[in-house]
Amino acid sequence: MKNSILITIILFTSTLWAQQINSDSLITKQTFGTELDLLPYISGGYYASAWYGIDQFRFRTILTKTTVPQFAVAEGYKDNKLNVYALITDYFFKKNFEGFWIGTGLEYWDSQITYEAENQTSSYNNTVFTLGGGYVWKFYKNIYLNPWVAFHYIIAGDNEVKVGSRTFKPNEFTPEASIKIGWYF
Repeated sequence: MKNSILITIILFTSTLWAQQINSDSLITKQTFGTELDLLPYISGGYYASAWYGIDQFRFRTILTKTTVPQFAVAEGYKDNKLNVYALITDYFFKKNFEGFWIGTGLEYWDSQITYEAENQTSSYNNTVFTLGGGYVWKFYKNIYLNPWVAFHYIIAGDNEVKVGSRTFKPNEFTPEASIKIGWYF
């Protein structure tokens, strides 16, 4: 079931990037940029992203350390900490890397969680398929705000984690939203 959902999502999103190449098509812009996401900083972590853009495509590498907000952690657990490593491809509907975009990619989540009653911590890892989108608003030259949402779906890794005397089950599907601030050349 998991694999058929993943294949359907990949086939659907791949059609967004199909384009015809003819003699009139020209690369309009190539650039490099960086972004900082506010959510990980609020949780005491960090977020760093470097990206390369060509035409209407943006290719991002991301490194994040964050703690999942307590309201989103399963009852009886705390300190769900994530180290995330991601490769994402985005497509902009307008040129010059502004306006609405949609993106997809893979992430590796190196995580740990604590069972409150016994104060026991265990580690777990997952490979995650991500689909998201947002809106880049340039407010001063090449500095921009980027509100976004994403949906993360576990495709491989730990489905159950022994934490003390209990078993933790990571959410198969995780929504996320935040705001990034970015800059590019």
